[in-house]
Amino acid sequence: MSDSAPRQRHAASLPSLAPAGAREGSRGGAGAAPRTRPAAARLLRERLDASSRVLVLGAGGWFGSTALDLLADAATGAQLLALTGRPRWSVVNGRRWRLSGWDTGAVVRFAPTHVVNCAFLTRDLVASRSRERYISDNVKLSARFLQTLELPSLRAAVTVSSGAALAATAGLPELETEPYGYLKRVEELLAHAVAAERAVPVTVCRAWSVTGPFVTRPREYAFSDLVAQAGEGSLRLRSAHQVWRRYVGVDELLGVALALAHDGSSGTLESGGPLVELGELALLVAHELAVEERVERPAPNGQPADHYHSDGSSWREACRRLGYLPATLEEQIRGVADALLADRSALRGRSKLTHSGKAAA
Repeated sequence: MSDSAPRQRHAASLPSLAPAGAREGSRGGAGAAPRTRPAAARLLRERLDASSRVLVLGAGGWFGSTALDLLADAATGAQLLALTGRPRWSVVNGRRWRLSGWDTGAVVRFAPTHVVNCAFLTRDLVASRSRERYISDNVKLSARFLQTLELPSLRAAVTVSSGAALAATAGLPELETEPYGYLKRVEELLAHAVAAERAVPVTVCRAWSVTGPFVTRPREYAFSDLVAQAGEGSLRLRSAHQVWRRYVGVDELLGVALALAHDGSSGTLESGGPLVELGELALLVAHELAVEERVERPAPNGQPADHYHSDGSSWREACRRLGYLPATLEEQIRGVADALLADRSALRGRSKLTHSGKAAA
């Protein structure tokens, strides 16, 4: 018996990207301005349509919220199933979304054509639970994603990884000492293996340093913390040594990754962007946001430079292949500022930036 009827009944209760937005009190024509980059949304608009069914795992976090807004801005008419570990209604940039808990039967009935996996417990949560529980919870999340790769309806998938996984390529970090990076690397390897076995295109998004208006803890990331400081009228770096990063918007990373997978490409896409030292970034932030006071920084202490970034090559190649022009650092600064400085409640508390220039990044 065909499962099309139950699938249609199930999908009818879910927010469809175009009509459900208005139905659920989101912005229809008027309302909040788009916060995802139009060029990133266009990548999906050119590939998805009303027959597409997109499953977003981990829809309640920074990457998941960005995925929801990006897909909505693409206005493809595709159906969406948004899942999270804590079922609830969520408002993302004026749109109201129903975030459901994992239900294997519901996922099977939904029959996704595309999966965007953002579900993973981040490194900072290791201290809030036992190591055993942290590991088992993430193994469960990875297993659910891998299960979706087995669905016959699937055409393409994206899973978000981290630069922390790269060290595991050489056997480090160990599971006991750095479970986050280790488990991320395991998920990468399993995703590639299942993708090859099932002949389903999967793009692994290895995020190093990223930006975006939906950052959940802006004081814990160097880029958004500098923007937040600028909103207070002054900028101060705590790192006495050099800190080098490459930044790209989460919306652009996800848009490019999903476009690659949709077009049939499997592999690892590492976030890139122009190489910048945090001192230079602070000056850019000050210039873009008209901060008149000088940027403060401790005198150099002789410690080696902190490099946490890819070589940028896979990002450049992906953008070249798609004919995509990514946002400049200045554009990223303005995009984050438009969101953070409009919502001062998101900036409560003092900077939590560590001596190295990053906290949870």
